[in-house]
Amino acid sequence: MGTRAGDLDPAIVGVLARAERVGVDEVERWLNDDSGLKGLSGGVRDMRDLLAREREDPRARLAVDVFCYRARKYVGAYLAALGGAHAVVFTGGIGEHAPEVRTRICAGMD
Repeated sequence: MGTRAGDLDPAIVGVLARAERVGVDEVERWLNDDSGLKGLSGGVRDMRDLLAREREDPRARLAVDVFCYRARKYVGAYLAALGGAHAVVFTGGIGEHAPEVRTRICAGMD
């Protein structure tokens, strides 16, 4: 997601709160509002902007690469659980308007 942390061990909330000496509410804010694409890129959560910046901005490139890797991992897991599929459908803004991202996610999934 643009701002959320994704899969995490639930113990991370307490670990971060203690390590950073902040309340649980602050850690939840970090994980819900300042993670994902935004956290990896240093503040940008819009995939269009990240794609435009990735050649010269290593953090933008990292955010796009991690996003594609994680999406690819989930697609692969679902394909394995389903025993294959006839098609994979991408929806939402990225699914509809980011063919480069779809290509990266599906690369090698012949």
